[in-house]
Amino acid sequence: MPWCEGCSKFWNPNSMPPDGSCPSCGDVIAEPPDTTVPWHFWLLALLVVVYLGWRLVQLFQWLVGSGLTVIAVVLGTALVGSVAWLGAWLWRREPEDDEGASVAGGGPG
Repeated sequence: MPWCEGCSKFWNPNSMPPDGSCPSCGDVIAEPPDTTVPWHFWLLALLVVVYLGWRLVQLFQWLVGSGLTVIAVVLGTALVGSVAWLGAWLWRREPEDDEGASVAGGGPG
């Protein structure tokens, strides 16, 4: 636990600002935490997407094998349309600068 000499107090890292400074006097008493996402999180996310994709393929196979081809086609069309809409929305979004204002539209004022 970080110790502040000026305040003579131990601080819980969760109660400190992200820059590692003391909440009372502002002296830096701890290293800022590492906020990068670990590689194994991205590996887990990729494996979840692959697994759910395979389960979706199995769903379509089951629907076609059960004679519910119309439902499989409607579901597939809705899925393709949703992915296309999401891709178009992400593609046309305007990038934001560091302050959160839109670059093309400018900020307030």
